[in-house]
Amino acid sequence: MGILNLSSQLNQNILGICLLVWVIVEYRIMVKQDKRPSKKDIRAIILFSILTLVFAVLSIFIFENKLGNMKSHFNLFFWIGIFTIFIGIVIRQYSMYIMGSSYVATLQVQEKPTLIKKGPFKVVRHPCYTGFMISLWGLGISLLNWDFFILTVIFSASIFLIQIGIEEKELEKFFGDEYVKYKKKTKKLLPFVL
Repeated sequence: MGILNLSSQLNQNILGICLLVWVIVEYRIMVKQDKRPSKKDIRAIILFSILTLVFAVLSIFIFENKLGNMKSHFNLFFWIGIFTIFIGIVIRQYSMYIMGSSYVATLQVQEKPTLIKKGPFKVVRHPCYTGFMISLWGLGISLLNWDFFILTVIFSASIFLIQIGIEEKELEKFFGDEYVKYKKKTKKLLPFVL
């Protein structure tokens, strides 16, 4: 019994292809970046690495001990999870497309940035993170394991809220009152919720 003990080999293959697409998309994002991380970025990267390591260890523990497994007749959840992963990818990609050259994967602000308030930015301030978080939740659902799904929700919400806190301090310094007003009209990650 391995970590990905799904109901069938077909499900494992579909999930593998889905994750490969996701990794390729994220790799393309990172390769396009031309800015070097700053000291603030290094702290965020270290925090992200530590939380990711904890997440990975807990995930392996959950799967190896078969904690929270759903019955195989919950196959519908597998397909909901796969669909959710792709929805998250689309949200993230669309948000980055709207940002254009303003998007950077670091905490640095572009030389001549503009505060983007259109598309998904009308309702959430960080839709790129929203998309990534939704994809993580989809992964949690598709693995047919309640404990892993709960761990994924806690992990993703924690890490993105920490990152957003760091970023928003920089954005407030740069945009001032315009950003403060924008914050009052929008949510951080999830429309009408968070």
